[in-house]
Amino acid sequence: MKADSILYYPHIEFQNEAWVKSSLLLWNHVYRIVPEDYTPHDSDEIKALVDADLVRNVKLDDKDRGDTFNEFLRLCDKLKSQPPAGLIPSDVDRIHPDKIDTRLYPYLDLISDYFIDEEKWLHLSKELARGYMFKLSQVVARIRNLNRGTDDMDAWSISPFFCENANFGEFLHDPNAKGFFCSVTLEDVVPENIGEVSSRELIKFVNDRKEERKLLRERFDDFTNHLALISNVQHAGQVEMDFVNDLMESKDEYRKSMDNWKEIPALAVTTGAPVSMAVLSTLSLINGNPFSILRIAGSIAMGAICSYADFNRAKKRRDPSYASYLIGVDKLCKNVTGESYTRLEEFIND
Repeated sequence: MKADSILYYPHIEFQNEAWVKSSLLLWNHVYRIVPEDYTPHDSDEIKALVDADLVRNVKLDDKDRGDTFNEFLRLCDKLKSQPPAGLIPSDVDRIHPDKIDTRLYPYLDLISDYFIDEEKWLHLSKELARGYMFKLSQVVARIRNLNRGTDDMDAWSISPFFCENANFGEFLHDPNAKGFFCSVTLEDVVPENIGEVSSRELIKFVNDRKEERKLLRERFDDFTNHLALISNVQHAGQVEMDFVNDLMESKDEYRKSMDNWKEIPALAVTTGAPVSMAVLSTLSLINGNPFSILRIAGSIAMGAICSYADFNRAKKRRDPSYASYLIGVDKLCKNVTGESYTRLEEFIND
């Protein structure tokens, strides 16, 4: 079953109301991970969306914590000889105890300094805390069949490192690799004034336009999943005909359904997908650099962020049920691909 809702990461509180409203233009619900004894500091607009059951809290259970513990340790074991720069401890951050499997504490004695305060919060290096929270969001999304989403360019840029279990070499920029993690951006989706739209108006749109929202969401998902799975050159050439046209048609219908918002300039939604060199070469019809921006049908932009060390592993283990989306509530930089490459490269090698 296709994911119809999205999990916010990497924070508890939403950093921007407009991001929540933007997400609800496509997904049925926005979830967030909230500890049992913690009350989020929500604005009145967010509280209205909570009351309408459009924003929901995820309460963690033992399976969430246990699976995160196991996957985080496997990643740490893999990286212990050469951790990325972004996971080398420096400043301290904290994690709520409800988010941690108690088996983690003895392991932390081996890999990092930490302490637990009087309220039982774990104080850990900011870098390891970030890595743990990325794994937690990945596990929670997978168990509940959710997509993941953020408005944080840094978070989105380094997320592939954790989702792909560090399946990248030291040199991310390898134009001759067999496959790449690519950004795939669908433009002109979210009205740029969505933050000014009241929760009441948004709730009405969400209830009235369920089919248009579902169709665009699923067509975008179909397109990116198809890109990720094909490797045959001739078949790749059919992507534009079979998938892009459907996606563009559903986007046009979606924009028409927006009534008062349809004439307002719109911002983009970006996701990531593993894409083979064969697909990129066929779609671009040139022997160019996969790290350059490829435009398809005028409204889709795609380009490589980094090279896989083992592309077959990326394809084999891909789980399309939990993609990660970057939703621009402000105008994103014009080159999401280049900006994300820079931030990921700094995370790994800085």
